[in-house]
Amino acid sequence: MYQISPGTPFIDTPSLQASPSSLSLRRKAAPTGTRKNITPEALVPFDAPIQNRKYRTPSATSRKELPATFARKRARSQAFEDEEEEAVGPTLSEEDAIKAKRLQNTLAARRSRKRKLEYQRELEDALELERKDKEMWKARALVLEALLRDKGHEVPRIDDA
Repeated sequence: MYQISPGTPFIDTPSLQASPSSLSLRRKAAPTGTRKNITPEALVPFDAPIQNRKYRTPSATSRKELPATFARKRARSQAFEDEEEEAVGPTLSEEDAIKAKRLQNTLAARRSRKRKLEYQRELEDALELERKDKEMWKARALVLEALLRDKGHEVPRIDDA
């Protein structure tokens, strides 16, 4: 068995034990994949210029001298050529192709973010409409129940599920 020395402080205090109520106060909301209170209009405009990279540390993707797709293309073209010339960095045409691909990817990401926010806004609007409809029908049901009781009819109890 384990022996605790007399000088060891008692650590099983109520302040250290997590109660269910204190856990719910500390729990963060589940990630939704979007930032709060941002609208499609607040996003970077589609036609805005591409922003320069401002990395504090080297990026995992831009650390490579040549992206994988261009490296494969180069390997294929060199396999069928007789030249023994080994190119270390990207050639001028490859750099242009890399820039074009990055631009295409950036624009696609902007469109995707905008679509996602618009879809989320549509869902939120539909949910709000459903809530209003529910409240309206609930109010109508309560009025009709009151009318039935007023006329002396028994109103069956329906549990809200």
